[in-house]
Amino acid sequence: MNLKTRFMLLMLALFVIAAAIVWVLVRQLSESIVEEWATRYAEKQVLYDKGRTLQPILREIALSRQFATSQQLLEWAHNPSDDTLTQKAITEMETFRRNFSDHSYFVALLDSGRYYHNNAENEYADQQYRYTLDPERSADRWFYDIVQQNRDMHLNVNPDVELGVTKLWIDMLMRDGERILGVAGTGLDLTHFLNDVVDPTDPGITRLFIDHDGAIQLFRDQNLIDFASITKASADKKTVDRLFSDHEDRQAVRELMQQLAKTPDQVLSRFVTIDNRRHLAGIAYLPEIGWYEITLLDLDVILPLSHFTGILLSFGLMLLISLFMLHIALSRFVIRPLGQLESAMDEIRQGHAPSTLAPISSKSEIGRLTTHFQTMAHAVQRSREELETKVLERTKALELQSKTDPLTDLLNRRGMQERLESQTEQLEREGRAFGLIWLDLDGFKDVNDRFGHEAGDRILVGVAQQIRSVIRPYDSAARWGGDEFLVLIQTEQRDLVHQLCERVREAVEAHQVFYGGDQEPVSITLSAGSHLAREGESLETILHSADQALYQAKAAGRNRCIAS
Repeated sequence: MNLKTRFMLLMLALFVIAAAIVWVLVRQLSESIVEEWATRYAEKQVLYDKGRTLQPILREIALSRQFATSQQLLEWAHNPSDDTLTQKAITEMETFRRNFSDHSYFVALLDSGRYYHNNAENEYADQQYRYTLDPERSADRWFYDIVQQNRDMHLNVNPDVELGVTKLWIDMLMRDGERILGVAGTGLDLTHFLNDVVDPTDPGITRLFIDHDGAIQLFRDQNLIDFASITKASADKKTVDRLFSDHEDRQAVRELMQQLAKTPDQVLSRFVTIDNRRHLAGIAYLPEIGWYEITLLDLDVILPLSHFTGILLSFGLMLLISLFMLHIALSRFVIRPLGQLESAMDEIRQGHAPSTLAPISSKSEIGRLTTHFQTMAHAVQRSREELETKVLERTKALELQSKTDPLTDLLNRRGMQERLESQTEQLEREGRAFGLIWLDLDGFKDVNDRFGHEAGDRILVGVAQQIRSVIRPYDSAARWGGDEFLVLIQTEQRDLVHQLCERVREAVEAHQVFYGGDQEPVSITLSAGSHLAREGESLETILHSADQALYQAKAAGRNRCIAS
């Protein structure tokens, strides 16, 4: 097994181990974020639902309390056989009916058992007396149980068999002192109330309301509602326990209910399992109606862990890129030099001068080994190579000198022209855009006239230094002629070209040259035009666009950058 194969197997093992560690860490982090966020969200959602649910019910409770304490109804309840009192009472009932949101009411008298009702359609006008309650009938047990419990107010979800309706009934005792005369109140249509308040179409959020015994009073699945809870024994009630899969969750929810009964201002939460799915249950107590609200958040719907897949993929991609870079580094600095050294040894054995060795840093072990080998292998040819090197360096120096401005040490017009032609060819061939900035010093002639050409030269050198300090190492700058400069920007972003243009302008504006015996400060500004070269543009078009932008900057008042 060669060295390259061993390195590849090692990197593969590192990738698998690191990927497993990243997977575990990201999953733990995402679950922690989900739990913390969901707990806070549940508390706010429960408080919001609490206010929204109580608002319509409390209004109806207040009206029902006024209804049950109406003086006309109480007088009539004492003497229900009096036709005059009966007519006044019915008039009062109809007045309240128009104020109830459901536009319905009921009144049940204890002594006579007579039950009065009218609905939103005014279906029972002049026939408000509907039937007589019978304590022996199971359908009428709600009335006698309410009277027996002696509770001033009671909420009851119950179907009325005689009327053929199912409502959330608000029951208020009619009292004369300690004597109970009957029950009066109104009802809210159960289906409408569930659709409008209990079950808004929020994905992943389920709301239900239960009483002190845990009996379900309001729920989107009406099959689980415990109708007429007041008439049932505890064992016969449909309780919230049916929703939870684990006994531990049932017991924990009951404990939270007991705690909330003592501190009703709190919102408590707990993670529970429903249908083998993890939910966060937020629970609040509604002392105004004696119920509990439970909001269930399905975390897989509201904030699924799949949302964190991008983080995991990013970690994995970064890890893969790191290993790939390591592979490239090993190939370049270890495996490839060793292969080249082996080839060079083979050439020497055949009597040829080695020609395949690439320069390697002598700080590394392989670099030092290669250096020693080259020293021995090229001892005979050293003189010729040194001469060729000197000739090559001299040629490069002359070539560089022919393309460099001697005053500013920037490229001269020829050097920049070659760069621009090469860049334009690359633009046509590959579609790779580049930016061009054309700079012209403002009032440079006045500086020369006032302080002399030596001051002007120092200004040009200072401007060149400021340009070089702003642009990046792979950008190019040239003195195009006189007091004009060109800057070639390697970018495809028009905004970046303009930003660099502004930075150069600001740097030059802030730069001062002290000249003369009194060290008088001399400063200057520049105007600039920038252009982002695009595919299909010739070099002449690019230069013309930048030049036009420069003229616009001059015409606009100078000391500014204009982008074409």
